[in-house]
Amino acid sequence: MVFSSVTFLFFFLPVVIAVYALSPRRARNLVLAIASTIFYIWGSGTLVAVLYVSVFVDYGLGFLASRGASDNDPRLRRAAITLSVVTNLGLLAWFKYAGWLIGSAEDAGLWTGTAPDIVLPIGISFFTFQSMSYTIDVARGRCQHLSNPLDFALYVTLFPQLIAGPIVRYHEIEPQIRERDFTADQLGEGAIRFAHGLVKKVVIADAVGVIADAAFGADELTTGAAWVGALAYTMQIYFDFSGYSDMAIGLGRMFGFTIPENFDRPYSAASVTDFWRRWHITLSNWFRDYLYIPLGGSRGAANSTYRNLMIVFLLTGLWHGANWTFVVWGAYHGGWLLFERRFGLRNLASGASSVARRATTFMIVVIGWVIFRAESLSQAGDYLSSMFALDGIGLGSLARVTSTRAVLTLLAASAVVFLPATFTTGPFLVGSNDRVAQGARVAILGVGLPVALILAASGAFSPFLYFQF
Repeated sequence: MVFSSVTFLFFFLPVVIAVYALSPRRARNLVLAIASTIFYIWGSGTLVAVLYVSVFVDYGLGFLASRGASDNDPRLRRAAITLSVVTNLGLLAWFKYAGWLIGSAEDAGLWTGTAPDIVLPIGISFFTFQSMSYTIDVARGRCQHLSNPLDFALYVTLFPQLIAGPIVRYHEIEPQIRERDFTADQLGEGAIRFAHGLVKKVVIADAVGVIADAAFGADELTTGAAWVGALAYTMQIYFDFSGYSDMAIGLGRMFGFTIPENFDRPYSAASVTDFWRRWHITLSNWFRDYLYIPLGGSRGAANSTYRNLMIVFLLTGLWHGANWTFVVWGAYHGGWLLFERRFGLRNLASGASSVARRATTFMIVVIGWVIFRAESLSQAGDYLSSMFALDGIGLGSLARVTSTRAVLTLLAASAVVFLPATFTTGPFLVGSNDRVAQGARVAILGVGLPVALILAASGAFSPFLYFQF
């Protein structure tokens, strides 16, 4: 079940809101926990057992971590953290990477057996990180252990952000798990934010995604067509993932939760370092707090800092998927971060150089997305060669796709939305009361939302890209 489906929009969500509103306050966590479990079973069936293994393990380890924190016993704290990390990363490694590793071993002639047929549980990269962060936070004394297992199950399985984030760390949402309001104002604010995300996904991302799919599926491309395809994917992945995050934040708001922002106009970044402060913010924060800082962060010598950064970005790339393209993409971004740190290029520029730096950063990011989107390193190399071959600006095989769907105009118009750096998309559209923001909300609700609903009702939408991660 996806947020843009008829089942979710017209049946599941209205029923859950109605039951939640009619339930007494003390029963609302139960209602949401049951709804979240049904939501996950709808898409993954019996693989819900994997989700609840993570829930049960970290709930139990929370007792151990809490005892270690209250008794100031480092051995108990380390034991709780170690068991949580081993269990959650073990699940992640088996379901997500075992098949890839065995396949790589077969290609290298190191394995001759039969590879297991492993089905990837939806959202495993997200819920394992989220569940693990609870035990770590409790062990560090950053928050209190939840005595009620139902409350903890709700924290991990909360359906708005269960399968594609944002990654919500327990200390960020602890008070809301225990007690929160449910008001008409929150319901309205959440609905607006959800509508915003739905339009971004169904109207924009899916439309430009047609160009990206055609470009990356073509046998030959002119330089112009290759760049159009790369730019189309650049916009597709932003509008798809940020649209999902908007919907998740909006849904959370409907039920009284404040889910952290996940994007802050990343394509207006003035450096690659700045890009990672703006893109998938909750993942960047997770790796910073639970990996980069424990490794030593930037407290040691320069070479130690460079090592720590590269480890983090290699694992960030690997987190996204079991393919060498993701590893190389992570190394590519890690390399740029090391370059910027070495030559003092991390901070935002001002004045005339700002435009040049933003344009340069954007091009670096676009090239990285080619590596990310490609099915293999060889395809990535061929595609990048087409982009820089200077063999024509015509669209070639893409001409039919772009002309019949008129998406080149949409491609250019959407760039106007996310490239300027003057405001943050979410608060601008949801929290501001100036005339421009009000006009944008009216346009989304009055024009974009009906179009999105028609497309959703007709089934003319594609799965969210981050479901595969």
